[in-house]
Amino acid sequence: MRKRRSPGVKKGQGNKVGAGRLVLASASPRRAALLAEAGYTFDVVISPVEEPARRPGSIPLERWPTALAYIKARSVQLQIGGAATIIGADTIVVLDGAILGKPRDRAHARRMLQRLSGTEHQVITGLAILRGTQCRLSRAVSTCRIRRLSPAFLRQYLDSGLWKGKAGAYGIQDHDDPWVSLVDGEWSNVVGLPMKLLAREMEQSALAAGD
Repeated sequence: MRKRRSPGVKKGQGNKVGAGRLVLASASPRRAALLAEAGYTFDVVISPVEEPARRPGSIPLERWPTALAYIKARSVQLQIGGAATIIGADTIVVLDGAILGKPRDRAHARRMLQRLSGTEHQVITGLAILRGTQCRLSRAVSTCRIRRLSPAFLRQYLDSGLWKGKAGAYGIQDHDDPWVSLVDGEWSNVVGLPMKLLAREMEQSALAAGD
């Protein structure tokens, strides 16, 4: 597996930006790994709220992952209370105006990858940072390109199980063969947590709180 350090936060910076407990409201091991690699000290508390299955028509597509990130962060805030800083995030893949979320099963993953094969598409991660009554919402957008996938490669990747739990049924970090390439935007955003954006938002949150 290829590993790449996120350039957003220097390793060892930790929680110097903002004081108190830091909580990641996500079950994603990839988001936790990015935070840990950047030197943050944090707890993981998984949101008890089930994500809505459909996007309401009143919420624009590009704002949907930020809305989901807020739902996760707010539900954890209500669960644990206190003055913790809570990070919520949600990532979607968008192709031709359609959202490709997490695949339900292998057949669903196959259909997603067949649609993405040979295309450029967007990856949007919504970010919510809650601290007491303070709420900062933002999003990052990256553009990726997937080369044309042969039936043999597709079968091999599906057999690996690496598609499970990932928007668009793929991870840019998942294979030694670079079949997914970053065209524009943050690499870490495609993994699931835009570290440059997170660093800026954490700094602004700390400034607003007077730290």
